[in-house]
Amino acid sequence: MTPGTRTTLLKLHRWVGLAFAALLLVQGLTGTLLVFRAEIEGIIHPALVVTPGEALPVQTLVDTVREASPQATLQRIRFSEDPTRAAIFVMRANDAPWMVAVDPYSGRIVRAGSYAAWPTEWLFHLHDTLLAGKTGEIIVTVEGVALIFLAVFGIIIWWPGRRRLKSGFRILTGQGADRTVRTAHRAIGAAIGIVLVMSGVTGALLIHRAALQPYLPVVPRPKFEVALSQVPLRPVDTLIADARARHGPLPLREVRFSGDAGQVVALYFQDETSRRPNATRQYFYNAYEGVELGRYEPAALPPMNTAYDWLFTIHTGKAGGLVGRLVVLAAGLSLVFFAGSGVWLWLSARRQKRARRAKAESRLVRNAA
Repeated sequence: MTPGTRTTLLKLHRWVGLAFAALLLVQGLTGTLLVFRAEIEGIIHPALVVTPGEALPVQTLVDTVREASPQATLQRIRFSEDPTRAAIFVMRANDAPWMVAVDPYSGRIVRAGSYAAWPTEWLFHLHDTLLAGKTGEIIVTVEGVALIFLAVFGIIIWWPGRRRLKSGFRILTGQGADRTVRTAHRAIGAAIGIVLVMSGVTGALLIHRAALQPYLPVVPRPKFEVALSQVPLRPVDTLIADARARHGPLPLREVRFSGDAGQVVALYFQDETSRRPNATRQYFYNAYEGVELGRYEPAALPPMNTAYDWLFTIHTGKAGGLVGRLVVLAAGLSLVFFAGSGVWLWLSARRQKRARRAKAESRLVRNAA
């Protein structure tokens, strides 16, 4: 690389980093906290930790929540893999989110409220959309592209050559704060750069999954519509029993409701045959007739579906278990460091430039005298 090219890339790296520093700081902080979201929720909301026993019928829990929140529309229920965790009911009230946690063994509501009562849920939506809906998604996508640029070209700028590779990871101390921060910025960036590229790519693809599907060889998740009827809805447990009779006694992970009356019910069962930790088999039901409308099973899907379904698992680090989550945690913390150190180095360079200018002007004045 010629000196001129390197200088140009360094300037682009600096100005792109400064332009996105605040957003990268937000993404780094929120991503770091979300890596251990379940553990943090257990600390913030100790009532979410329940004593296992004989689980109540799902329909009993549904009736309890609907009676307690008649103004809200039930959208989904999340059941944790951990039997000591409460079931989470995600609802919508007056066009605003409303969440309710229920002890699945006693039926007792242990927590309810908007995102203000659920800090980690608020953090997730801040990380995902900056709390700005579609506009936020676009901004986060642009930020993801900027992160990829910064990581890739940062490594190119940093590259010391094969013979001096080891020296490129050295952090110099005892030569001033600027020198330490600069060498740390370079060394840490080189060490974590590939993970940051992965984070930027997977994050952008996840946000625009639906928009990209028509252009990819994937089978979209099915959607069904059932007309409203005066016929009573079947109990959710009846649908669950039918699905298990057809497809095996799989652990239930989520129930989703769609339609004005929740007349389409999607049952998400853990796919224990998949290597992906959060893989699910999904079965869709007409809740009036108790008839299966369709299914979405990972084993029957084309490779591109499998690749896309892995994106969230990779993005969150769950693909690598505890080690993977710790790597993603390190990437999030590095973004916080890069945002801060980048601004530090820029301000320091400006101070030094002003000092040199003032010194030169002082010299001219002395020479003129």
